[in-house]
Amino acid sequence: MSFKTTDGVQVREEAFGLLFYNYRGPRLFFVPSGDLIGADFFEGRQNVSDLIESISRRKGWTGIDICKKITMILNKLAEKGLIYEQSIC
Repeated sequence: MSFKTTDGVQVREEAFGLLFYNYRGPRLFFVPSGDLIGADFFEGRQNVSDLIESISRRKGWTGIDICKKITMILNKLAEKGLIYEQSIC
């Protein structure tokens, strides 16, 4: 599974993590994710498993800890309607 921003939403990287801008609002959403997820992840070309593996290699953290953090972030963004899940095929 991968994720994309919904129509009218832009994302960019900031020092604290990610900044999502929703033109339908307009509203800003600050995601204090640090350098865990890059804005390019939301182009839908990388799946969550690959992201977790990449973070694990970079940071030396366990996959379980990363999975919990990433899942929490993605769920909150999806609940706010900023991203949606898609299949990579």
